Amino acid sequence: MKKKVLIFGPIADYGGREVECGFIASALSADFTVEVCSTGFISKNTQVLDRNPGLKVFSVDQLLYKKSLAIRMVAFVNFLKNGSKGRALDYTNNLIAKKYFGYNKKIDVVVEALVKQYDLIFICAQLSSKLLAPCITAAKKHGKKVVFRTTGVITETNFDFIAQVDCFLHHSQRNARLLADAPNYRYRIIDQCALNEKQLLEIPAASHKVKTFLTIARLVADKNIDVVIGAFQQLKSTGNKLYIVGDGPEKNNLMKMAANDDHIIFTGHVSNDRISEYFETADCIIISHYDFETGPLTGVEAMAAGRMIISAKTGAMQERLPFSNFWFDNDKSNLAVQMQAVVMLDAPQVQQQSAAIRERYLDEYNSAKIGSKYLNAVASLIS
Repeated sequence: MKKKVLIFGPIADYGGREVECGFIASALSADFTVEVCSTGFISKNTQVLDRNPGLKVFSVDQLLYKKSLAIRMVAFVNFLKNGSKGRALDYTNNLIAKKYFGYNKKIDVVVEALVKQYDLIFICAQLSSKLLAPCITAAKKHGKKVVFRTTGVITETNFDFIAQVDCFLHHSQRNARLLADAPNYRYRIIDQCALNEKQLLEIPAASHKVKTFLTIARLVADKNIDVVIGAFQQLKSTGNKLYIVGDGPEKNNLMKMAANDDHIIFTGHVSNDRISEYFETADCIIISHYDFETGPLTGVEAMAAGRMIISAKTGAMQERLPFSNFWFDNDKSNLAVQMQAVVMLDAPQVQQQSAAIRERYLDEYNSAKIGSKYLNAVASLIS
């Protein structure tokens, strides 16, 4: 009988964590029975299921809703008060339940009962995410192994449960070093792979002078897409285009900043199965600055596509591309200089550098290699 692994954390419907959890679940399913439990809201539309349509996915609130009649009744009242939108179980976590019906204690009991059913708990979360302490405490109480995949830059380290984790998995040494002083600290480096790898590898590597730039991000202030637009507007060459793929609350402000420039194209949200079309259109990918980045996924996608890359010194990018000279600080003029330098490369130089970037991906970040690393990390603890 296969041993059982529970992927646990604030896993929702859409986002980088959900895409990565889907890949992890797919990789581990080769040797283990895998299920996913969210500490927040999750539905059958979650991207976790894109690769694993038959995967069992649920939340701790769903478990509590089924277990407690009192919690179920309070949730139903809140459901009615909110116009019967969604499902009654979506209202399990509410103020009345917490104040009068012992929600917090009940949820800890649910987590412990859940953890007992598995051989290993695979956490995908930030260290500050909710319910991690009761989850890890329960795992250690019942002799279960714990693997912790960090999904954001580590900003806090004062957590007692760190010493109870059997193995941390980090995207880069840069993030791993932030826990260097923690007791009993054990870790491995496992970066990301391109999840639409096949399509990206089929794209011919860039081989002509750079004219078209692409950046992909959720359009929020923290992603600093205004810096990318400002730098593009400073370019001294003509005939260039900038594609901005993504959506978010800053879209209107960024469009105003672009001042209806026909050379700056906002595409809105693009589904993962169509994203390769934009990588094929672009000659150079710009990885914008984000303080709390660990990857980003766009970086390895650009590597797989064989594109030139200009990147902020963010996340794992410097470890991914140790030979690159095209780095920028979070500054428009600094990025504009790098964009101009890329535009000035001749076709043979672009071809050589793009081929080297793709080769780096194939050597270090291909999906088979990354999947094998996840399997080995788990198998070393419970096989």
